[in-house]
Amino acid sequence: MTCVVKVTSVEITNLKNVRKGKFHTNSSFATLEKADVIGFYGQNGSGKTAAVEAFNLLKTLLSANHDAPLPKITSNLLYFNEKSIRLMFQFIIENRLGEFFVDYTVSLSPGRTKYRVVKEEVSYRENKGNTSFISLISKNDNEILIGNKKIQEMSEADRVSVMVANRMAVGNSTSFVFREELKEVFENLFEEHETELMKNISINFNSDLHVIDTIHYGLLIANLIMPFSVHLEKKRGHIPYEMQDTMVLPIDLFETIDQVVRQTNIVLQTIIPGLQIKIRQINKQTLSDGNEGVRFEFLSRKGEIELPLRSESEGTLKIISILSTLIAVYNNPNACVVIDELDAGIFEYLLGEILEVLNDNAQGQLLFTSHNLRILEVLPIRNLWFTTLNENDRYHQLRGVERLNNARDVYLRAVQLGGQAEEIYAETNLYDIKTAFRKAGIPHDN
Repeated sequence: MTCVVKVTSVEITNLKNVRKGKFHTNSSFATLEKADVIGFYGQNGSGKTAAVEAFNLLKTLLSANHDAPLPKITSNLLYFNEKSIRLMFQFIIENRLGEFFVDYTVSLSPGRTKYRVVKEEVSYRENKGNTSFISLISKNDNEILIGNKKIQEMSEADRVSVMVANRMAVGNSTSFVFREELKEVFENLFEEHETELMKNISINFNSDLHVIDTIHYGLLIANLIMPFSVHLEKKRGHIPYEMQDTMVLPIDLFETIDQVVRQTNIVLQTIIPGLQIKIRQINKQTLSDGNEGVRFEFLSRKGEIELPLRSESEGTLKIISILSTLIAVYNNPNACVVIDELDAGIFEYLLGEILEVLNDNAQGQLLFTSHNLRILEVLPIRNLWFTTLNENDRYHQLRGVERLNNARDVYLRAVQLGGQAEEIYAETNLYDIKTAFRKAGIPHDN
């Protein structure tokens, strides 16, 4: 592997219901090829999904080369009455040229219809002694610095490329610093290791970053689409399988799905004994663009019984849809998979078994949100972050948990009695709940 990139910490400001929050992972240069499984727990509406949304935005920003636009302002990402969202991601990178710390900071504000980047900076330092961070590239509206050069100090060719990149970034609501138009500028103005670091973040890490949010699961439980998350050697992304009798895909996508199914079946039969996925190819047909496609259907097979895959339970379908990315976390140190509500629809004991296997033996990073407390019994306390009631300090780790303590018991005690640095649960009262239910059932005149 030419490089390994790991996220080490994330700072969130004014995103959804998080005014301020910071959390870190357990990755270090000494553990680059060891598992880093991080879970988020907390009351509904307390900031868990904001952590996932931060990675969703990062994925979009890193995909500037594909003109992936930032979300529409109607997505309500900005904290009430604030003017901008600020995110900072810290990475460690080991590549052929050494070991480095890299920071990426970005500020987003509402534009006319979409969010737009108003500030952006990538800085780094070598993992040597007391070296200081060096700014690689920064943008503050139209004030741009690449290395230590302003636009007017660059050659004409570089200046034109920078201006084109900036115009494209503004027009398409994308990141500026990760645009393809800057590739030659970096080669002209950066040292070799600096150019390599930009590539490691924008290409290597981006290709191995998967964010699976609740929209994916919502489409699945609505019996509309099962998004196959794909992580193969040279192919990444999602392929939407429409939950109907048959489906037509271009030949290259069909071959990718076939690879994913063969990969998934190896693990699936150990998780759900006896279950296998089968693809039944029906025929080839010409697509509307003139290219050749394949019509097929998915079947689930248990022994001699074959049924349409859509007849399986929501939990089984969810496991199938994300299994390729979990396989990547197990085998690929560079894989970073972020899943919102990982526990939804999955039997709690099985979920605990899967996470225990990944935490003990995997090589990549898995970050997830969950409500299921079974996981607190199988993951070390250092792997768990709990949301608080303090909007200015949203993420905390439990204190008072010794090595042999059950984190589940400590968490439930903190919910009931407090005792942590920040409150983690807005108190509810059984008597008030019973009274409210009773009053709500009394007929009221209009």
